[in-house]
Amino acid sequence: MKILLTGASGFIGRNFLELAPKDIEITGIYNSSKDIVDFAKNKKLNNVRLYKCDLTNEEETKQLFGRIGKEVDYCLYLAANVNVPLSKENPAEDFGQTAVTLINFLQNCNKIKRFVYLSSAAVYDGNKGFVGTDAKLNPTVPYCISKLAAEQYVKFFSSMGKIVEYVIIRFGGAFGPYSEKKFMTKLVRDVCINNRQEIEVYGDGTNIINVMYVKDAFKALLACLNSKKSNTITNLGQENLTIKETVERAAKALGRKVNIKYTPRLEKQKYIDFKIKVDFNEIFNFRPDYSFEEGIREFADILKNESKK
Repeated sequence: MKILLTGASGFIGRNFLELAPKDIEITGIYNSSKDIVDFAKNKKLNNVRLYKCDLTNEEETKQLFGRIGKEVDYCLYLAANVNVPLSKENPAEDFGQTAVTLINFLQNCNKIKRFVYLSSAAVYDGNKGFVGTDAKLNPTVPYCISKLAAEQYVKFFSSMGKIVEYVIIRFGGAFGPYSEKKFMTKLVRDVCINNRQEIEVYGDGTNIINVMYVKDAFKALLACLNSKKSNTITNLGQENLTIKETVERAAKALGRKVNIKYTPRLEKQKYIDFKIKVDFNEIFNFRPDYSFEEGIREFADILKNESKK
C-alpha cells in the first residue's frame, strides 16, 4: 500500500508514521515543523518520504505534485488548523489552513482512488444531546464552520471525478504521545508525574469531550483506508465524558485522588454540549483495543519514561 499523508508532523500524523507497518510506503507532507525529518530518522522510518509544502500556496502545491506525481492510490488528509482560539481571532487564517489547503491539494492532483478526510465532531457545534451523522448542522464557531466547508469540498471534488472513493470521518478526539498542548497530556502529567492534588478546569466541569487512545485512532484510520466502504460520513470516537468524569476516571486509573478547581469559562474556547453517536465501529467492523483507563495508564508510562531521559 502507498499512502499520501498530509499533516504528517501533527499529533495524529506522527503517531501514524510511527505505528504504520513498515511495508506501507508513506509520502508525508508537512509545512512548518523543524523536527519532523529528525523524528523520522531517529525512529528509523525508512518507509517514509517527507516533503515540505505550504498547501495554502497554490504554486507550492502545484510544484509538490510535480515531484510526487498526480495519481494517488490512498490519501489520508489530516492537514488543518487545530487552534480554536485562532479561528475566532482570525477566521480567514483558519479557513485558509483548513479549507483553502484542501482546495489547492485537490485541484492540483489528477485522481485519488481512496480519500479519507479527518473532519471533526466540532461540526455539530450548537447541538445538544446525542447526535448522529443525520443531525442538523449549523455551527457558529469559525473552526467548526471551516471543517464543515471542507467536508462539502470533498463531496464537490468527488462529483468532479477527482476522488473515486471517499470517507469523511467526524472525529471526537484522541490522546497520546506527541500532543504536548492538549488537556489530556497536561492532566496525565500533572497527576502521575507532578503529583498535583488539585486539577484546574475551565467552567463547571459539564463540558463534554470524546476521547480515544491514539493507538486505537491509528488502527481505525488504517482500517478505513483498507476498507471497501466508501462515499460515506461517519462518527469516530470512544466514550462521551464530561470534563469532571474525565479527571476523576483518569486519576482513579492512575491510583491517585485529586480535587477539581472550577474556574470561569474561557470565551476563546469552544464548549460542547453534545454526545456523538459512534457508528464507525459498525460500518468498518472495528473494535478498539484500549479502554479509556488502559489508554491512560499506557500513556502515563510513556510520559514517565520520557521524564527520566
